[in-house]
Amino acid sequence: MKKVRSLSKEKIDEISALIGASFWDFPYEPNEGGLKPFFPSKSAMTEYMKSFVIAGIESGTFYSTDNGEGYILITDTKGNHPNFRSIVKMARRMKNAVGGWGKLFSFLKQANSGCDIKPLEIQMKKQKKPYVKVEMLIVTEQYQGQGYMRKLMEFAYKMADKNSCPCILDTDAKGKCDRYVHLGMKLVQTRTAAGCKIYDLMYSKEGMN
Repeated sequence: MKKVRSLSKEKIDEISALIGASFWDFPYEPNEGGLKPFFPSKSAMTEYMKSFVIAGIESGTFYSTDNGEGYILITDTKGNHPNFRSIVKMARRMKNAVGGWGKLFSFLKQANSGCDIKPLEIQMKKQKKPYVKVEMLIVTEQYQGQGYMRKLMEFAYKMADKNSCPCILDTDAKGKCDRYVHLGMKLVQTRTAAGCKIYDLMYSKEGMN
C-alpha cells in the first residue's frame, strides 16, 4: 500500500467515474439509494465524487494498492483530513455537481442529520472518542473479486489498531453492508437520512471499547 501524492487528470477522471458508477448503477433495494436522488445525472455524481478524490490526494489521506488495483480514502481524529483550503475547493465542486449552494446545503443537512438516529461519526465526535474513518473505497473494474477490497480494508484496520481506536464507515445499501460485515466489520445501527437507509459499521480490535 502507498500514499497517493499525485495522479494524472485522466486517472482522477477514471477513478471518479468508477466511484460514481458504484453509487449510480448499484441494484438498490426499496428505500435505499442514499445519494442518487440528489443528482441529476451519472456525470454529476462522478463530479461530486471527484471532489473527494482530489481532496484526499491534496491532504495525504488517499492511498492505493501497490499497482493501483484499488484506492481508499481514510481520515481520522488526529488531524489527518483535508485542510481548510481543500475543503473550500471540495465544496465548490460539490456545489457544481448538485446544482447550486442551496441544493448542496439541503443535501448535506439531510444526509448528515438523519430523521431518527444520529450518524455514528457524530455520536463519537460528541463523546470525544477517537476513530479512523473509511470515507471512500474503490477497486478498479479489472481487479474486482480478486481480494483487493479485503486488502484495502485490512490496511484501514491496521491504521485503527495503531491508533488504538475503532475504524468506522457508513454505506447506503444492504448489499454493500453485507460485504463489509464479511470483511470484519460489525453493523452498529441502521438509520434513515434523506428518506433512505444508511448503515453505520465499525471494526474494533477485540477487547476495545
